Amino acid sequence: MWRCAAVIAAAAVSGCTHYQAQPLKPERSAEEFASLRLSPAREWNRAELLALALKQNPDLAVAEAEVNAALSREIIAAQGPNPDITLQSEYARHDSHPWLYGVSFNWLLRSSERRRLGLEIAQLDTAGARLQLMDHAWAVRRALADALTDWENARRRSDVLDRLAAAQDRLIAVEEQRVGLGEDAPGELLTSRQARIQIELEQAELHTLAAAAQAGVARALGMPPQALDGMSFTWPEWGEPPPVDEDRRREAREQALLSRADLGIAIGDYAAAEAKLQLAVARQYPQFTLSPGYYWDHGIAKFPFDVGFTLPLNHNRGEIEEARAGRELAGRRMLALQSDIYGEIAAAEREEHIARESSAAAERRSAAAHTQLQNAALALRLGASDLQEQVGAQIIVAQTELEVLQMRAQLQAARNNLENVLRTPLSGPELALGTGS
Repeated sequence: MWRCAAVIAAAAVSGCTHYQAQPLKPERSAEEFASLRLSPAREWNRAELLALALKQNPDLAVAEAEVNAALSREIIAAQGPNPDITLQSEYARHDSHPWLYGVSFNWLLRSSERRRLGLEIAQLDTAGARLQLMDHAWAVRRALADALTDWENARRRSDVLDRLAAAQDRLIAVEEQRVGLGEDAPGELLTSRQARIQIELEQAELHTLAAAAQAGVARALGMPPQALDGMSFTWPEWGEPPPVDEDRRREAREQALLSRADLGIAIGDYAAAEAKLQLAVARQYPQFTLSPGYYWDHGIAKFPFDVGFTLPLNHNRGEIEEARAGRELAGRRMLALQSDIYGEIAAAEREEHIARESSAAAERRSAAAHTQLQNAALALRLGASDLQEQVGAQIIVAQTELEVLQMRAQLQAARNNLENVLRTPLSGPELALGTGS
């Protein structure tokens, strides 16, 4: 009998997995992170940067690990409970057969329904973890798009501010000459110099915003900010996203209202709550435990076979009511989220429409300023105006171009927000990522 027990124990141990240490090395990982660099020898577009972010972002790596952890819980749910084994011995000195020894097992008989429900809950948790990964991916995409938007805006505004500063310097030179000749009051020169100081302040603020945007892009890519020094990226349609036709917009809206990742998580939570309620109902019935064994009881061989079971006198009412309330809560949360998504989409579409109209109005004002500049240049050649008027027109042109860039930045931000609430790109090179081309 002891030999049989030893064989069973040896067979169980022989299939065991051996532990392998895998210590963390924070010093090495910190050095590796600081050494990461993005190739400056090429020009990147949004799709390429997004593909890199999806590959390297550390938050996504955490979400992928959570999926693997959920998969491991499926393995646990699919396995049956292990039996307990008890070895017994006893010695009676004055007995003709002094030894008692034996072995007994306790084997929980879990019903097929309970096992099915447990596995179903684990599978729903895995599906939820995968949807969480998708939602994290969209969060990374949103962070990257917003940071690239700010970076491109800073780059374009910087060019216009440089031209505005140069025009303001020319105006100051003209006014200094006119003040020296007594043609203008000194107060006009003071006003121009104050405007020049304001331009310098805007340039300094813009440099700070550009550095913050670069850091945001680096964070989304899973790199240190200095890794992007010298990086060149192209975004030709920045600030001018093409309109989306109504059929494409309706399709994206319906898809978001039915299958957005966070909505899928809420639907999965409801399905899990439903399965937990079924499991609670199943637990109101007895669960059996078989306890076979063998004893050599002082010369007598015994073969006990015991049956134990839980006796749910309360019919598991508490757990059932708790599970029923959890299902109700999950359903309400899903409906509330779906309503929020509908509102988010409507607000984002309205926001883009208003931003597009504001951008168009700014474009018209800029076009009028360019026409005024052309007229000023013609009048100067004909001797009908002076250099001061032409430089003033150049300043107005630069100011209206800054307004255009501000409106375009708002329009691009509105498009970014609309794509985020729809969870789908509507234009640009990212569309090729979904088709695999």
